[in-house]
Amino acid sequence: MDDGKVLHASVNDVHVLRFIGDIRYPLSPSIASYLDDIFDGPAPAGFVIDLTEADSIDSTNLGLLVAIAKRMQPFSDQRVTIVSNHEEINPVLYSMALDQVFDIVEDSCVAAGPGQKIPHEDVEKDDLKQTLIDTHQALMELCKENREMFKDVVANLEKNSREH
Repeated sequence: MDDGKVLHASVNDVHVLRFIGDIRYPLSPSIASYLDDIFDGPAPAGFVIDLTEADSIDSTNLGLLVAIAKRMQPFSDQRVTIVSNHEEINPVLYSMALDQVFDIVEDSCVAAGPGQKIPHEDVEKDDLKQTLIDTHQALMELCKENREMFKDVVANLEKNSREH
């Protein structure tokens, strides 16, 4: 699997994030910081998440996607779109109840161009832990099954954060 990266482009204030390769938790704080910058600027008209070039995506990054959907709610009645045509990824999206907050499609006509790479920054351990907690809590809020699946993960992360 390729190391992961995320590209960003914007077309008519619709932001497109293209996830490429193996998308794992070490990328999450950098992505979250980049998203904060987007949401601190002019109100986005929409968001499209392109997973067509992702080899895999972990629960931390799925939680980031849920956070995007929730942050978009005040700006638009339209749901965020996830574009994914992977037989390995799509069942995970549905099993984690992402279809409750996203429109999931297999192809899209959005042509955002190559995009700019979201820089991967070295982050403090505490920032990474907080990102892990926040993203898994976002997943837990979607449905009872997610709550059961991630409650011990979040509890352990919170306990670990308090102890250090």
